[in-house]
Amino acid sequence: AKTIPNNVSPLQLRERKALVIDDSLVVRKTLARALSGMGYEITLAENGMEGLKELQDTVFDLSLCDFSMPVMDGLDCVKQYREWEQHNRPWFRQHIVGISAHANHNDAVVGEKLGLDDFKSKPVTIKMLKELSESQPVSAISQRLDALVSCSNLFSGEAGAV
Repeated sequence: AKTIPNNVSPLQLRERKALVIDDSLVVRKTLARALSGMGYEITLAENGMEGLKELQDTVFDLSLCDFSMPVMDGLDCVKQYREWEQHNRPWFRQHIVGISAHANHNDAVVGEKLGLDDFKSKPVTIKMLKELSESQPVSAISQRLDALVSCSNLFSGEAGAV
């Protein structure tokens, strides 16, 4: 049986999760290191096909998705995921931020129409990640996931049950 220390609330037991989808190993490692330092558990994907599978398998507090990648680009990944999400997980919309060094304003608009929630130009700085992590939409998603995990724990008798 798991025990909860008296000074920890049930909502503190869930680790925030972030997904980084980018074909550049340097970008993946850099963003992973920065997000990990902010308390996120990190999942990495090196193309849109891997990213799509990760989005379908896990609910993330925050996802970053490059526009231009081999196998499947980021916009196609987001489009296919949003279609899947609508039919398979309509109760929760993941927050996906497009990232690109080469995208212009029109690309960002197209991305938004396909399902991106936000867009950041590369290089993505630690300051940008911190602001994004603390933004109202990401905070609201984290709070909703905390509540879902807490309710799930109540019914399953796992650590975190009140």
